[in-house]
Amino acid sequence: MTMPRVPVTGGCLCGAVRYESREPPIRGYICHCAMCRRNGGGFFGPTVRFAGSALALTQGKLKPYAATRYAQRCFCSECGSPVAYFYAGSPDVWIYVGSLDHPQDWPMTKDAS
Repeated sequence: MTMPRVPVTGGCLCGAVRYESREPPIRGYICHCAMCRRNGGGFFGPTVRFAGSALALTQGKLKPYAATRYAQRCFCSECGSPVAYFYAGSPDVWIYVGSLDHPQDWPMTKDAS
């Protein structure tokens, strides 16, 4: 097994938005709620959670959308790709697995705890 790449990098479809995390993800999530399905256009929304202090935009800007009073989903303003979302009161950021440069480094696994 190869070691995951850190820093973790990724971005949107057109390349206008790029990000980097100096730390690995805290955890992976697969959500099946209606909002995540609609946001990604699929059956579920796979994300990885990063400490907000470790993640930085290295290129471009994200366009926020207040999906609810608790969650803000962020997209590339050029191509519309969903990239991230934030929860009110949390310093962390959830990044869509599909936007990672190397998603294979962070497979979704079941937590035994």
